[in-house]
Amino acid sequence: MKPSIDWTVEWEPSGRDGYLFYHEGSHELPFYWEFGGDGMVAIIRIDDPAQLEKRHPWAAERKREIFERVAQEAIRQREKSTFSTTDGVFATHSFVNGIGGRGQEV
Repeated sequence: MKPSIDWTVEWEPSGRDGYLFYHEGSHELPFYWEFGGDGMVAIIRIDDPAQLEKRHPWAAERKREIFERVAQEAIRQREKSTFSTTDGVFATHSFVNGIGGRGQEV
């Protein structure tokens, strides 16, 4: 999935971590990322669903669509495979060389 003119994903690295920004129209949704270890290239952290609803109500009902866009665009930009997990508080997309799959629903 390539970004359309409706939305984009922008990386802002700061050493071994930084932020990804999902832009859609006049809205912006930040995601903290850091380099992983043990074969993981990067970990992208997503807000707790309740916090997402408070901070970004425009995205609350479309969070799965937006998370998929962010994950796919991050993969496209970094040319890696992805493995997704959810720990109940944060959803994490970890880029893992050669492993593909999907974690629990967010």
